[in-house]
Amino acid sequence: MHKNWALLPKTILATCIAAASSACATNVGPVNPPAAPAVTAPAPLPPLPAAPMPEQPSAALTQKARSTCVSNVAFQNFPLRYQQRLQEIACHLQERDGLPAGYVIPALQNARFNARAVEMMTPPPPSAAPATPYPWWRYRDRFLRQNRLDRGVQFWRDHAALLQAVSQKYGVSGPILMGILNIETGFGTFLGKFSVLNSNLSLALALPGRRRFFLHQTAETLKLAQRLGVPPGTLQGSPAGAMGMSQFLASSYLRYGVTWNDPPGGPMPNLWHSPADVLASTANFFRGHGWQPGQPVLSQVSGNRGTNVAPFLHGRHPLAQLRAAGIRPEVPSGLPGSTPVGLLRLQTEHGPTLFIAYPNFYAIMGYNPNTYYSATVWAYAEAIRRIVNG
Repeated sequence: MHKNWALLPKTILATCIAAASSACATNVGPVNPPAAPAVTAPAPLPPLPAAPMPEQPSAALTQKARSTCVSNVAFQNFPLRYQQRLQEIACHLQERDGLPAGYVIPALQNARFNARAVEMMTPPPPSAAPATPYPWWRYRDRFLRQNRLDRGVQFWRDHAALLQAVSQKYGVSGPILMGILNIETGFGTFLGKFSVLNSNLSLALALPGRRRFFLHQTAETLKLAQRLGVPPGTLQGSPAGAMGMSQFLASSYLRYGVTWNDPPGGPMPNLWHSPADVLASTANFFRGHGWQPGQPVLSQVSGNRGTNVAPFLHGRHPLAQLRAAGIRPEVPSGLPGSTPVGLLRLQTEHGPTLFIAYPNFYAIMGYNPNTYYSATVWAYAEAIRRIVNG
C-alpha cells in the first residue's frame, strides 16, 4: 500500500489509490511513525470469511439483523448522517463476522471519524485538460535517491544473515524484500500515525465505491486487535489502514503474517518492530502470490528494431511468441517457451524502453497492482545488488 501521496503525480494518483486498497499487504496513503505494542497471542490463522454488506439492505434484512444484534446505540464521535449506517455496520460485524456485541459496540463508540483520511483517500476529480504523462524514471528516482540507497546498505549490513536465511526459506531474494521496505516506509522510518480502525471505518462510511472493501478491513482490524491482545484503537498505520514496516492491511496481516522461525502456537508476528517477522511475512506474501524462486523479474529488451510490438503490450503471452517475433531479453532467462510474460514500455531517461515482465513481476503486483511501483521495487533491488556486490 502506498503511503507517500505527496510523491505521486496526479496522473497516477487514482491508480495508486486503487492499488493500495486491493493489495498490500499492502498499503495505501501516507506513512508514519508510531508503534503497536509488542504482544503475545495465538499463532496467526487464515482470515475469517466476511460476507460483504449490501449497499442498500432490504427492510427485511435490516429488521432481521436488528432483532439478533445490538445496534440501537449512539456513536457520538461520528457525524449524525452516519448514525444509521454505523448501526448497520455494528450488526454486520456481529452477524456476518461473528464478533461479540460486547467487543464491537465499545470499539465503534471509542472510534472517531477521520476526515483527513477520507480526504487523502478520495481520488481527485477528473480534469478536462489532458494529463501530462509522468515518466517512470522520475517516479523510480524518487525511491533511488542516495539517502534511500544508504539506508538500504545499512539495513543490509545490519541484517545480512537474516536476509539470507529468509531468502533460503521462502525463495524470495533479500534485495526484492528491501525494495518493498524502501518504498513502503523507508525501512521503518515512517510507519503511520493514523488509527487503523478510525481510517477503515471512516472510509467504509464516506467512500461508497469502496464500502465493502473497507468494511471487510474494519472487521479484520477488530479480529487482529483481538489476536494481538490490544485495544483496537491502538493499532496505527497509514490513512488507508496499512500497518508496520511493510504496510500490511489487517487482512494480509492475519493471512500472511508469520513469526520468524517460531512453531505454530507461538506469538503473533510483530510487523512494527521485528525485522525478522517483517521480512518473513513479506516473503510469505510473495510466495502466496505466485513468486517463483530463482526466476527473473524484469529484463530489458534488445534487438527489436522494426518489430511490431503493439500486439504484445497488453496482457500476457507465451515467451515463445515474443521470441518468434524477435523480442528477446538482453539477459536470457532460461525459462520454457510456455512461460506467460508481459511486455512493458516504460519511459526511462533514454526514452521509451521495452521490458519483458516475468511471472515474478506480477507477484510484486500482487502487493501493489501498479506497474511503476513493481518496476521500482525491481530497480531498487538491482541497485542494492550492485552496491553490496561491489
